[in-house]
Amino acid sequence: MNNGAVRVLLVDDDEDDFVITRDLISQIGNDRYQLDWVDNYETALVAIQRREHDICLLDYRLGVRTGLELLGESQSFSARTPMILLTGQGDREIDLKAMKAGAADYLIKGQLTGDKLERAIRYAIEGKRAEERLRRERDLISRIMTTSPVGIVVADQAGKITFANQRAKEILGLTKDAIDSRTCSVLDWGVTDAEGHPLTGQLLPLKQVLESGQPVQEICHALDFPNHRRVLLSTNATSLFDVAGKIDGMVVTVEDITERLALEAQLRQSQKMESIGQLAAGVAHDINNILTIIQGHTGLLLNATPPDADAMKSLKQIAAASERAAGFIRHLLTFSRKQIFQTKILDLNAVLHNLENMLPRMLSEHIALETRYRPNLPHVAADAMMIEQIVMNLAVNAHDAMPKGGTLLIETSAVEIPAALTRQNSEARAGEFVCLTVRDTGCGIERKILARIFEPFFTTKEVGKGTGLGLATVYGIVKQHQGWVEVESEVGVGTAFKIFLPSTGEKAGDAPAIFPPESETVNGGKETILVVEDESGLLELVRSVLERYEYHVLIAASGSEALRVWDEQQGRIDLLLTDMIMPGGMTGGELAAELKNRKPELNVIFTSGYSVELIGKDMAQSDTNFLPKPYQPHQVARLIREIIDAGAQRQFHTNGALN
Repeated sequence: MNNGAVRVLLVDDDEDDFVITRDLISQIGNDRYQLDWVDNYETALVAIQRREHDICLLDYRLGVRTGLELLGESQSFSARTPMILLTGQGDREIDLKAMKAGAADYLIKGQLTGDKLERAIRYAIEGKRAEERLRRERDLISRIMTTSPVGIVVADQAGKITFANQRAKEILGLTKDAIDSRTCSVLDWGVTDAEGHPLTGQLLPLKQVLESGQPVQEICHALDFPNHRRVLLSTNATSLFDVAGKIDGMVVTVEDITERLALEAQLRQSQKMESIGQLAAGVAHDINNILTIIQGHTGLLLNATPPDADAMKSLKQIAAASERAAGFIRHLLTFSRKQIFQTKILDLNAVLHNLENMLPRMLSEHIALETRYRPNLPHVAADAMMIEQIVMNLAVNAHDAMPKGGTLLIETSAVEIPAALTRQNSEARAGEFVCLTVRDTGCGIERKILARIFEPFFTTKEVGKGTGLGLATVYGIVKQHQGWVEVESEVGVGTAFKIFLPSTGEKAGDAPAIFPPESETVNGGKETILVVEDESGLLELVRSVLERYEYHVLIAASGSEALRVWDEQQGRIDLLLTDMIMPGGMTGGELAAELKNRKPELNVIFTSGYSVELIGKDMAQSDTNFLPKPYQPHQVARLIREIIDAGAQRQFHTNGALN
């Protein structure tokens, strides 16, 4: 309807009737109504099709045709104009036909007055508006139902499902026939918890909705289906009432939260593992400082003690025990991803081939080893020794899971992970990966234990038969290689660990060694060494060791103190040996950068109990010298001599080129 006058179309083949209608319109008010007249069926059909009028007054007799025919033919037009049928005499049969054909009203010409005509027009237009609003609301509801990510179910007073939108059908496995025949009831849902234990009490809230009319919100439960599919749901329900206010059914919304809860659990697990890793790294770093002191002083005593002395046996026991402790700490650092590693481009199949001779000796005779390596496997950037450690740890784990024998399968494959799969695993990433699968036919792992298997010190083995660091180490190594681990296990069937590592298009090659090979004798020197270490016992040990090799040793307990010593010496220092993590707001990397800015030819050795943060560089880089804790006295002395001599050689060649 226009904002101005109401446009009225009169379809009548009698001009006298037109005049009568015009006069009636004039009585109502020409300023409010505008009358247009057509006198034949065809012209009227075109005018109605243009939809330019707000109301149509349609005479029953239109020559050889009738207004009912025109009414019926115009039904196919979208946004049809409301129509009032006019006739010369009252005929109940025509009245019924007109209403059935969609007429808004039926008026007798001889009984028309201005008030009657105005009222009929007004009611017809308002009725059309109401009908259009209802149509739009129904269309809106239909679209909401269709596009809703939440399942919507309507049930009658007995709980029988009478309607379900598409999402509800997908979640609940409903069919149109089942809904039409009302054979499904919300009160029959097999409700369980996430582990499959029946929760009969959870049925009561839905039943109470039908009995008391009180809504229920966020009932979390699981539904089990015949095909072994389990869906975790969040359910809400509210009552429907009839015109008398009695409960006539209910509306139930169901949301599949299976994936969301799985991701939340993975996030919690990831955060917990990260926290444990940080704790493990901090503990390992401090213990490595202590072990360096123990091993250092033990090494000094071993060198100063005659081989046949009574104390030699005890000193060797101390040295062996400290080395075992150092290995234990390396496991912790690997889990926490703080262990230094050397990456090079590897053919994973070649690494596994090298292990094939060793693995059978780790397994019992009643365990068969099978391998399936994908030919032309893409290469990975990895530390070969750490990859070997992954396989050996998983092999030991599989051996313990198959006390009565079985099969251990090691398999490689190339996979492309689509983005859709990353939503199921928060640690996964889209892209091309190499997958290493280690599968056993052992006892399997219970579901309640799976979430904890990568935690350090968690073990199901008897006391004294496991440290709980094997799988934690695997987890740490894989994360350090920018990959992730997936576990599939079924009790009584077996377990499969799938290791995903990013593939690379680079060719395999040899990585340079971090340290030079050991020599029989270690030479000292007269150079000046600045040692920066916040652990006082270790600082004194290193000074004592280096002074035995006749070096001039300066010490500092922090970065700021080291700068002061440097200034006092006016930069006459040949080598900086610095811990990476120190108090006072300056790291070893920052200290080295500042001093090398002042003296570019300065030799630097970094040392730490852990040091993934080491100025963001890979430890395999040739210009980075790193000495991991714990270390023996001769190791630090040898490395210092090697680096100083190499620096002198570089200076000689540089000066020779300049000359």
